Amino acid sequence: MKKYLYCLFALLVICAGGAQAQNRIRPRWINNTPISSNENYYFVNLHSDASSSLAACRAAVLKELTASVERVDRVTIKESYKDHSTMTYSGGNIGQYSQDTYDLKLEVEGSPRPIKYRRIDDYQGRNKESGRDCYYALYAVEKFGCTADFSTIRVTSKYGAKALALSIIPGCGQFYKGAYLKGGLMLGGCAVLAGGIIFTEHTRADYVAKIAQTHNTQAIRTYTNKRNHFATARNICIGAAAALYVYNLIDAVATPGARRVVVKKGKNSQRRYAFAPTVSEYGRPMLTTSITF
Repeated sequence: MKKYLYCLFALLVICAGGAQAQNRIRPRWINNTPISSNENYYFVNLHSDASSSLAACRAAVLKELTASVERVDRVTIKESYKDHSTMTYSGGNIGQYSQDTYDLKLEVEGSPRPIKYRRIDDYQGRNKESGRDCYYALYAVEKFGCTADFSTIRVTSKYGAKALALSIIPGCGQFYKGAYLKGGLMLGGCAVLAGGIIFTEHTRADYVAKIAQTHNTQAIRTYTNKRNHFATARNICIGAAAALYVYNLIDAVATPGARRVVVKKGKNSQRRYAFAPTVSEYGRPMLTTSITF
C-alpha cells in the first residue's frame, strides 16, 4: 500500500509538471477573435495550411487579409507592403516584436489612401479540422477613414490574481489559462488523493473497531499492524494532497498560460478619474471621486 501510494503521487506530479512541456498552448484568439472596443480599428483572425513554408503561409495570409479588408471596408486594394514583423518567444512569454506598422494601398477617386495594419500575434500548430500543420495570424486593421493607435494593444500569457482565485478549486486556474491537460491532472490528482484519504481512514477505523471486539492476542497483533499501515497510508495521502494543492496554486500564478490579447485604455479614452479633497457641510474633511464616461 505504501509503495503504491508513493508511485501514484510521483506519477501525478510528473504528469502535472510535464503537461506544460507539451507543444505551446494555442493562443486564445485562435478560436475567439478579440472584439475591439476602439472605433478606429478591428481585429482580423486568419490562417493558412496551404504550404509547409512559413514564408509562403504568411504570403497567403496577407492575401486573405487584403480580401478581408476589401469586404469589410468595401474598398479595392491596389498594393500591399510585405509584412516583415517578427516575434520571439521565451518560456511561453512574448519576448519582443516589431512595432512597425504597414500600409495597404488603395485609391479613392484617383487619390492614394493607405489603410494601416499590424500583425499582433502569430502561431504555428496543427489544424484540428484538416489535421495539417497550420499558420495562424491575428491582425489589427485601421478602419477606412480613421486614424488608429495600435500601441495600446499587447499580447500576454499572464493571468494574475484571477487564476489564483479560481485555483481554490484545483485545476480551475489551469483551465482558465487554457492548460486543460494540466488542469485535468490537477483536479483528478486531488480527487484521487481525497478518495485515498477517505478509504485509508475508513479502513484504519475498521481495524480499530476489530481490535476492540477481540481478545485474541494474535488477531490483535495482526489488526494493529494493519491499522498502523493504513494510518501511514492516510498520512501519505494527506501530505500528497496538500503538496499537489499548493503546487496547483503556485502553478496558477507562476506558469504562463495561453497567449491572449489585452487592449489598454488609450490616452484619448473618454473615461476619466479624478480625486480631490473637500470639506463636508459639517466641516469634516472628505475625499471626493469623479468618474466621467
